Amino acid sequence: MPSMIDPYSTEPLYYQLKEVLRKNILAGIWKSGEQIPTEKQLSETFGVSIAVVRQAVSLLVEEGFLVKRQGKGTFVVDLRVRQGPRKLTSFTEEMSTMGFKPSSMVLEKGIRQADEKISSALKLEPKANVVMIRRLRFANNEPLGIQTFYTPEYLAPDFLENDLTQSLYKLLETKYGVRIVSAQEKYFATILDRYECKLLKVKWPFAGFIVERVAYDSTGTPVEYTESVIRSDKYSVQINLRK
Repeated sequence: MPSMIDPYSTEPLYYQLKEVLRKNILAGIWKSGEQIPTEKQLSETFGVSIAVVRQAVSLLVEEGFLVKRQGKGTFVVDLRVRQGPRKLTSFTEEMSTMGFKPSSMVLEKGIRQADEKISSALKLEPKANVVMIRRLRFANNEPLGIQTFYTPEYLAPDFLENDLTQSLYKLLETKYGVRIVSAQEKYFATILDRYECKLLKVKWPFAGFIVERVAYDSTGTPVEYTESVIRSDKYSVQINLRK
């Protein structure tokens, strides 16, 4: 495990070490459930103080990559995509931040009349036109979920003429001036149907999540409704509670 710590970098040593350890986990050098080296061993390997090691490890514990077990050591947790308290991001931003390579394949696109559910979510008149884009989303070339995105046609009338494999949030903001600043999400357990299992490369029957998101601009106007179907073996939800 070669050292990648640069003492002359402007980035703090603990942050550099955290990133090295995180990449080791994502690369499978340390596998799920495996104990990582001790603080002393990491200190000697990377030429940093034990205080720096503790700070880096603590950050990875907070981010859900590692778990400390009293009297036993520090272990790698299940390498699912972790969804926990964070700032609002797109799928592309979230995957990139976590060290995964995001990509997309467009399955279907078009202009649709909003049904009752979508009209209600986006506060539109019944049967108003919406842009619909259904995409298969990948993390490191492995299918993670199926997302169906809707936005009012009046906001982006030529939206379908763009490259739809990119971040749709970024496209909305840079080309159409629609900046998403907040969102609400609901999670439901489900059993994937046979078609979903085929797309996601899992054997039916298979458990998954349905995630419904309604996103809003700075005026509080709903500008996006997305329904995602996600593999349960590659995604987990972490919630921090405080009293």
